[in-house]
Amino acid sequence: MITLTDVYKVYDQGDQRVAALNGVSLHVPRGEIFGVLGPSGAGKSTLIRCVNLLERPTSGSVQVAGQEMTRLSPEGLRRARQRIGMIFQHFNLLNSRTVAGNVAYPLEISGCSADERQRRVAELLSLVGLSDKANAYPSQLSGGQKQRVGIARALANNPDVLLSDEATSALDPQNTIAILNLLRDLNQRLGLTILLITHEMNVVKQVCRSVAIMEEGRIIEQGTVSRLVSSPGSHLARALLPPLDPPPVSPGTTTAIITFIGALADQPVLSSLVRQFDVEVNILSGSIQNVGGQRVGQLQVGLRGGQVSQALDHLRRLGLRVEVH
Repeated sequence: MITLTDVYKVYDQGDQRVAALNGVSLHVPRGEIFGVLGPSGAGKSTLIRCVNLLERPTSGSVQVAGQEMTRLSPEGLRRARQRIGMIFQHFNLLNSRTVAGNVAYPLEISGCSADERQRRVAELLSLVGLSDKANAYPSQLSGGQKQRVGIARALANNPDVLLSDEATSALDPQNTIAILNLLRDLNQRLGLTILLITHEMNVVKQVCRSVAIMEEGRIIEQGTVSRLVSSPGSHLARALLPPLDPPPVSPGTTTAIITFIGALADQPVLSSLVRQFDVEVNILSGSIQNVGGQRVGQLQVGLRGGQVSQALDHLRRLGLRVEVH
């Protein structure tokens, strides 16, 4: 749905040229919630604004739904942007308009009739759970409610893509969870492709299937969350899985860290080692959490006796990540 190829965005600052994006290539499959994670100043917001050409790239290709955005005429770009909704960190609502008036605004611009606008606004407010706030003004809403209005407005023209620029950063933890659950529901119900910019690891953990990690205008890692978590040395694995304390030295014992993902996290794989390979298994430390809708567990174990090497190979064949220390 979204493909960026070798995108650069360079700003002139006095006698210097600063690259906010430095050769970024990104592929977002249709129907996914795709997170872009990184610290402030990494280039995340510049990247998302290049998708709908609020920022025009200095060079490179930006394709959305098969259209090369950088080659569109002004009228073609206007039509393409109607298929791309966007929500913002600070909501960007019109304070002089009611909730219904804010949601209706893009429909007015696109030329919908009054009857069609009324029907669509009622449908959208029901979708985001704000039917009872149609006549309220933004000043009367909580932060979470304001963001729901922003989401309803972004969906007004039935977009294929929803861009979320730090949309939960101004919210408290409870509203953050509610908005992320709403985005996940919209993704599943409407088939929306969502590109979600964030600096919060918990956002990626809760809703993203795939992720790209940015530093200093570059993407240093991208892929599905489950693949990256199971890849030794990946930036995401190091950030998500807390480091385990080094085990005490025990002669004759092989220490291994085993990472379980998805259904394997619920399987009795360690007890099978005892039966099949006649090894003693001692669990030294570990943790388990939910990442991207899947359970991810990490155990540090001590193995001794029997066929330890064969037991570890067996775990790898099952698809587990095994690191021997």
